[in-house]
Amino acid sequence: MSNPTVLNNVDHKDLKVDTRPEYSQTQNVNRTLVHATEISELHKEFPLVFFKHPETGQTQLHAILGLAKDENLFFGKNGWTTRFVPALLARGPFSLGYKKTEQTSTLPAEPIICIDLQDPRVNTEHGEDIFLQFGGEAPYLNYIMKALRTIEQGLVFDKTLYTLVESMDLLEPVSIQIKLSNVDEVNFSHYYTINQEKLTQLDGESVAKLHQYGVLSLLFFVLNSMGNFQQLIALKNAKLAMF
Repeated sequence: MSNPTVLNNVDHKDLKVDTRPEYSQTQNVNRTLVHATEISELHKEFPLVFFKHPETGQTQLHAILGLAKDENLFFGKNGWTTRFVPALLARGPFSLGYKKTEQTSTLPAEPIICIDLQDPRVNTEHGEDIFLQFGGEAPYLNYIMKALRTIEQGLVFDKTLYTLVESMDLLEPVSIQIKLSNVDEVNFSHYYTINQEKLTQLDGESVAKLHQYGVLSLLFFVLNSMGNFQQLIALKNAKLAMF
């Protein structure tokens, strides 16, 4: 069970995070939630698809990492093989919390970095330093802070993205059947992508609105990411050939 504690450079000055693959079981997932703030990077590596929860109808954006349960084809014995890593997985045992503010205050709650001390990757012997010798932020912590900012800003930007694509009826079911070399077939359900025909036929006002909110280019990135399914299939077939 997660037990987040506010991170500080006094109590936690000697802590490290073991990032070796064998200690990173949380990376072994076949899909992960991603945010609008990371589409411009992640579309170069992974298929990005919209997901609608079958019960709640809630819309999310997922990066597809594998074609079987608990399978991440981009993560192996040497770690990630990609240039970019989804922020939710990159953040490790860290999360964001928020300082309580006075009820009369109109200021937004200030974000604070928390660490799960119960996470098996957290130790004092092996791994990446969180703080430098005299209390400064180590490069690893700066990397974590970037991932956490991506998540925090993404939670806001996501609402804009989903509202616009749904109000303009731009989503269509993913039509893809994957045949692997061992004759297995993988089918996707509850997944959606952007309807390119509808996107290109939008009127000028709608296009201007998408551009105004910084969403237009992201929709083309999502469309472009569908080509990464070919890389996914190649990685899966290579894995099957080893057995």
